[in-house]
Amino acid sequence: MSLSKDNIWKLLAPLVVMGVMLLIPVPDGMPPQAWHYFAVFVAMIVGMILEPIPATAISFIAVTICVIGSNYLLFDASELADPAFKASKQALKWGLAGFSSTTVWLVFGAFIFALGYEVTGLGAALRCFW
Repeated sequence: MSLSKDNIWKLLAPLVVMGVMLLIPVPDGMPPQAWHYFAVFVAMIVGMILEPIPATAISFIAVTICVIGSNYLLFDASELADPAFKASKQALKWGLAGFSSTTVWLVFGAFIFALGYEVTGLGAALRCFW
């Protein structure tokens, strides 16, 4: 990746969008952590549209931001005030929850098989037999 003006702009745009959204006052009736989470979500969408880096990397960065900033993004004050509540443990559990789904691994496996067929040329070789 070359760092041209266009690429630098594409890298900074999601951060600027998130920063601007965090500066906007929280709408009435909405918990502050929901608004902050929404700002990260919108920044992720902007990053995926502009694609300065691969979309999977953008997704992992967004999840990492949510896990690291969980006190401001995921949990409200009543949860954080409870002495029995372990915010770091719950944040990590939230961040890794998507990987425990069998559907996610099924789709991942299908993509890996498809990539293997494409890279090795096995699909073209099998096509000759039919």
